[in-house]
Amino acid sequence: MDLTQYRDNMARAAEEARDWFFDQYLPAWTAAAADPSADPRFVLNYWVPPLSVSADDPDPARAVHGWCTDPDSVLDYLAAQQEPLKAAGYTHTDVPDSRVTAYSSHSAGIEVIWSRRSADNTEIERLGVHFEVRRDDSGTWRIIAIAAHPTDADRVADAFVTVTP
Repeated sequence: MDLTQYRDNMARAAEEARDWFFDQYLPAWTAAAADPSADPRFVLNYWVPPLSVSADDPDPARAVHGWCTDPDSVLDYLAAQQEPLKAAGYTHTDVPDSRVTAYSSHSAGIEVIWSRRSADNTEIERLGVHFEVRRDDSGTWRIIAIAAHPTDADRVADAFVTVTP
């Protein structure tokens, strides 16, 4: 195996995952969350079951730690996340910081700070979120895991806790 070429493939994977995530997924999620009449099934083009979810939240109804094993449970999780945002007048998400790490030529981790906001730019909530994404056989990226928690951080490095041996 040519490790230089493999590293280049991983760099391309990171760039492709980043572009897919920020140019396709985020705009689609934002549009659906901001539109009370949007069809929630759009998310099945991005989140695939079994979807691992670990989301801490002060509101127990939104805290989830488990698996969405089928499309209906994915849609239930989406509704639990989007309904309070819609009720609060959500219109857009700012991304103060993000990081994309390729783990292989077909998988990546994406860490973001979500600042979810209303039309007057009032922050509704701020989350540190880690997404695991993988490229399927057709070459399309999909989200296979989500871990999230409330934060007041502006930087990804400050939103997550890392320990080393």
